[in-house]
Amino acid sequence: MSSFLTSMIVGTPNQFRHPSAWALALPMLASLGVGYELSSSSNPVTQAGALLLLSLLGLRCWRMQRQHWTKSGPLPATLPAMAEPPSKVNALSSQVLQACGDAVVVSDGLDRIVMVNPAFLAMTGLSPSEVMGHSAELLGMAPLRNSHLNGVRASLEAGGRWSGESTQTCADGQQIDTCLTVTALRNEAGQITQHIRTFNDITALKQQQRVLAEQARHDSLTGLPNRRAFGERLQQAMSRARRQPQTMAVLYVDLDGFKLVNDRHGHAAGDQVLVEVGRRLDACVRLTDCVCRLSGDEFTVILEGAGHPDEVRRIGNRILERLSLPHPLDGQTVVVTPSIGGTLFIVGDNASTLCQRADETMYEAKRAGKGRFILNLPQTEMKQEQGT
Repeated sequence: MSSFLTSMIVGTPNQFRHPSAWALALPMLASLGVGYELSSSSNPVTQAGALLLLSLLGLRCWRMQRQHWTKSGPLPATLPAMAEPPSKVNALSSQVLQACGDAVVVSDGLDRIVMVNPAFLAMTGLSPSEVMGHSAELLGMAPLRNSHLNGVRASLEAGGRWSGESTQTCADGQQIDTCLTVTALRNEAGQITQHIRTFNDITALKQQQRVLAEQARHDSLTGLPNRRAFGERLQQAMSRARRQPQTMAVLYVDLDGFKLVNDRHGHAAGDQVLVEVGRRLDACVRLTDCVCRLSGDEFTVILEGAGHPDEVRRIGNRILERLSLPHPLDGQTVVVTPSIGGTLFIVGDNASTLCQRADETMYEAKRAGKGRFILNLPQTEMKQEQGT
């Protein structure tokens, strides 16, 4: 009875409630009490009186309800709809589309544009006449094929939606990076009737990522490629040397006595020397070669297409001469000499064996007295040189 009472007072819509909820609640509570007396008493007179009172209270509730319904008019055939009328919904949808900050493009089943929002026109610099009715692909959008958007076809067939990165060509020919979401709408027969593209311009974010990625491959002190970049460029140089046989060499350069510079003049002075060493190394090689700083006072040089080993020796000796020149430092000069070990790339080498051979040759130069350059030649090269 209590749940019924609650639903009558709280759950019933206002237009179907009695004039006063409490006016109906009090007689019903009284009816509950009378019903209890009626069921618990064994006196016939008490039972008869309780039954009469219950009947009178029930008649009162019925009259109150009838008066209220008579005043409020006939009952509606159905409950009033809670949603907005279609015209208001359409107007609201149009306002949302116009105010949306992301670019939105709607195309038909053949991917011809049927609707765009102002954000798309502002992003691309296109006008409505240049867009409406035209193919999305001809307007610089990535076509909905796996050859352009990986996995788009399978995603649209399975779940009706695909998200990923894409590019958009603007009216001036510029390409911008976008985060794209494509949604496919289907009819009752399962055929695609519309494609909805939502774009978000992420050009600035991608540019920042590229800058950070480039910084992660360069030494912060000298600006030279670091160990990570050295590994990548060495692999590329080796691949080119395998495809088109040519002389490729790797030089390892280590500064003799650099620790003494740090101890006597401080780390700031040592940093100045390292920067100058990087500049001199870069000036000794060609634009096609690559100078890297591995760590501390250790540098590497990748020589591509150096030709005969004599050319590698010439470059190595030039580096030795330039790096051995005095470094001006706070009104005085310091001298650090390099120990240089070089080796030639041979078929069958991998990056590890090539670098290990160059590193061992560099330590051989140190053991031989420092301040010198040694080139490690494969046995075939040595025989050819001895023959000549």
